[in-house]
Amino acid sequence: MKYWTIVFPGEYGQHVQETWNREQILKFYWKHWNVKMFQSGHGDQVSEDNCIDDWVTTHWAEETDEFGNKI
Repeated sequence: MKYWTIVFPGEYGQHVQETWNREQILKFYWKHWNVKMFQSGHGDQVSEDNCIDDWVTTHWAEETDEFGNKI
């Protein structure tokens, strides 16, 4: 299974790191992304792989192991 990790500042300036797998990303992002793709006239580009790629790019995610360690 593939994993991606994102890092961002928390509400109080703390270091927040989250590691997501493919299933989690799709469960969270698919519906929103799918609607936006069709609304923007790009419905022909809708696929799970493209959704994952967009999420990774949007969140500046990096592929890691399940614990967030670089591969």
